[in-house]
Amino acid sequence: MAKERIPIPDDRAAEVMVASDRTCCVCRAANNKTQIHHIDGDPSNNTFENLAVICLFCHVDAHDKAPFVRNLTPDQIRLYNSSWRDIVKLRLMPPADAPEKRELASEAFLEASLDCHSWKNSFISIAGTNVHVGEPGEFVDVWDHMAEMWIPKYTEDTYRLFLPLFDQGLREVQARFDRLIQLFPDVLPADFRTLLVRGHRQLRTEGSVYMCFPDLIRGGVIDADSTNQFFYGRFFGVVRVLREIAREAHRKREALAGE
Repeated sequence: MAKERIPIPDDRAAEVMVASDRTCCVCRAANNKTQIHHIDGDPSNNTFENLAVICLFCHVDAHDKAPFVRNLTPDQIRLYNSSWRDIVKLRLMPPADAPEKRELASEAFLEASLDCHSWKNSFISIAGTNVHVGEPGEFVDVWDHMAEMWIPKYTEDTYRLFLPLFDQGLREVQARFDRLIQLFPDVLPADFRTLLVRGHRQLRTEGSVYMCFPDLIRGGVIDADSTNQFFYGRFFGVVRVLREIAREAHRKREALAGE
């Protein structure tokens, strides 16, 4: 039975449009024509949290039910909506003075470091008791420890075990890096923004190669003698990116604290 459509009150529609700067919360293209979308699919639920501004193109993806199509799910739209509203809110804030900028920058660097460590924590959760503890002072930090001792050897079971870490796990880290760049454009220095952009690109590459690993083996692109080395390289590539960003974020945060 179709749900009753209740028109969105004008004041609520205006509130939703302003909160999203009349811009699609998914693609965020400034010039696309937009509509207000009911996230849960209930046209009678006109609460502020259930309404999202979406362009005509993304609206199609939100309603497309074709099989094997990566549709926009309500949960995804809810996350896009919340993130975009945060960004718009920050854009509309008055310029921060120097102390406030330092505080914002410190928070941004902390977030960047935590984003990197979130992938490491997921790795530990998957690896479980197979993680080598090591001796105090044996490594400079957890990233060197991870690179030297934690990366597993290739088996089909191991590949499948860590697949979510290179699929959804890396995409989440990339999304968080994007969010940092969008949320803190005025406080993050250019060199650190560049580091995040480059890191995003490198993580995407490592994730894509990992996903293709079985096909590369079956196709003879990777021979038996180099399988472990190639498998190690995908983990090390991610660790290297996250290590560089986490360390630089820590250095910059300490520098701010010393000012």
